[in-house]
Amino acid sequence: MGRIPLVDENDPNAAPEAREILKVIEKKRGRVLNVYRGMANHPEIAGLVASLYVRARSGHLSEQEAELAYTAASAANNCHY
Repeated sequence: MGRIPLVDENDPNAAPEAREILKVIEKKRGRVLNVYRGMANHPEIAGLVASLYVRARSGHLSEQEAELAYTAASAANNCHY
């Protein structure tokens, strides 16, 4: 089984867009989870997910709406954890 490489936000060889997105996530969450590091291989997708997280935590979505969005996205993508 293949592995998805994890992008390190401090790696100077990583794509600048990916590093920037991971820095935003780190600032908002306090840490960067590996799921975000994996998504950073595709900065455009990671950027969309990061913007959803930022919006959810900035008061644009209630906690219940944010949880619903995460649960719906997980179900739509067959995520079982």
